Amino acid sequence: MAKKAAKSSSAKKNAADSKSTGDWLASVEQASTTFAAKYKVLLQWSDRQLSAAFEVGCFHALLGFYERQNYALSAENLQDGKFRYLTTPSGNPKNFSYVKVQGSDGAFEIRQQMRIESHLDSAIAFTPDLVVVKSGADLQESKNEDYAGGKRKFFRVHSKDVISAHECKSMNPFPELLIAFVGMLTAAHEWHPSGDWVLHTSAEGHLAPTLFVGGNASALYLKMISAMQKVFKLNIVCGLHLSTWSLKQAPNRLTLGQLAYDDLPL
Repeated sequence: MAKKAAKSSSAKKNAADSKSTGDWLASVEQASTTFAAKYKVLLQWSDRQLSAAFEVGCFHALLGFYERQNYALSAENLQDGKFRYLTTPSGNPKNFSYVKVQGSDGAFEIRQQMRIESHLDSAIAFTPDLVVVKSGADLQESKNEDYAGGKRKFFRVHSKDVISAHECKSMNPFPELLIAFVGMLTAAHEWHPSGDWVLHTSAEGHLAPTLFVGGNASALYLKMISAMQKVFKLNIVCGLHLSTWSLKQAPNRLTLGQLAYDDLPL
């Protein structure tokens, strides 16, 4: 009887997990459809993008955040009239679409899978899932024998042009995952921990570097997350599989100082 009860419990959990997955995938599809209708573009989905649907959902959550911050959005670099998602670090950014955001503090680009060359050392380069950069940021490209045997170009932007880098993880949170994000915070942002042109705020502004997590956190991990958000001024948003993809619970924002205003294209 115990074995039957265990199997029944497991089946119920699997059914619940399946429904949960179906729900958030449907919400991602709806967000993409709404975006396409609002900005009058077609969407181009590949099998890779479907498997990376959580990342696409986070991308649209970020777009929604900027809309609520009163930025004007426009879809850029359409391919044959289609918005083409980039969900792999091996893609050429010039062949994929992105969203330009325009606000009182300047113009910016929200991009997927944009490789960042760190200010710490040029050999430190990595690709966050989502990156907000200054509009017109210098996209460097070169061939390197250490990358794809020198057969493909190595695309990257310098961290000096990065406003905020975000990472998306469709899994349950755990301490090592949370701590690992601090490494990205340090390596991707020249202004970190504080700089003349980026200031931390809890009011309106850019979303501070954020880790998007699909699963829910336990009470113990929620305390850790709260402490990390306070200490590092980053955001860790959990439970996106079961939420409405809102980023209202992310407490930290960034506002740009005078040096940024002088330097940014409008």
